[in-house]
Amino acid sequence: YYITNNLSQLATMTTVGFIGSGKVTQALMKGLLSSGAVTPSRIFASDRTEVALQKLKVFGVNTSSDNLFTVKNSNITVLAVKPLAFPGVLHEIAPAVGPNNILISVAAGITIDSIQQRLPHHAKVVRAMLNTAVQIKDGAICYATGRNVADADQELVHRFFSSVGLTLEGEEKHLDAVVGLSGSAPAYFYLILEALSDAGVRHGLSRDVSTRHASQAMLGAARMVLESGRHPGELKDEVCSPGGVTIDAIYSMEKAGVRAAMMDAVDACIRRNYELARLNE
Repeated sequence: YYITNNLSQLATMTTVGFIGSGKVTQALMKGLLSSGAVTPSRIFASDRTEVALQKLKVFGVNTSSDNLFTVKNSNITVLAVKPLAFPGVLHEIAPAVGPNNILISVAAGITIDSIQQRLPHHAKVVRAMLNTAVQIKDGAICYATGRNVADADQELVHRFFSSVGLTLEGEEKHLDAVVGLSGSAPAYFYLILEALSDAGVRHGLSRDVSTRHASQAMLGAARMVLESGRHPGELKDEVCSPGGVTIDAIYSMEKAGVRAAMMDAVDACIRRNYELARLNE
């Protein structure tokens, strides 16, 4: 992956649209604006109700209740509506989708093929999975491209996402695994952090101190893996001295089934993603 060094070009040559005003839209919009990848005047967003649009107006972007307005004014349009609303939205915007529009779906369980079947034959479709850490430019993003996406389009999409986090291009068949692994992972880690913080409080630390120490430990461990390129098990072994306190802690976690519980959580997330896909077939 790479983080683009050409954000100024992205900011001046690209207009971005968002259909839907939920948490993914807000997180991605916040990250893009914070990075300088896009300016507020070059972002167009739409949702059905004024109440929903109020969440986006605080960013200073252009808003409308008309989804056609968003598509017509944007080079890249992010489709961030719930899976069950997808067919209706695609039917609505199809007349406005031109050969230069790039549509990015961030909906779970919606395949590229199912989107293209509801749009003009020239439609350029990208499917992406990301997590909410994009709002602080520390997201994990994986995307796959449809048949009409040219090399120049792919480069634009990669620069777009690289402005808000680690970005990888992959095959669509792997995106379901990405949903369970990194897309939903912030929730897993928040649960773990809360438990670690509770442990610190139980042993006399304040909530603030416990949470900050646990968070920094998790952040540092993640950076060690990414920056060293070493296997997590190897790094774990370096912390575990023979007969020491950490190996006792690891033994307790293994006995409690923490490793299997994490793998089961990813499996459950992926299974639900498949169920959503079947509902939209």
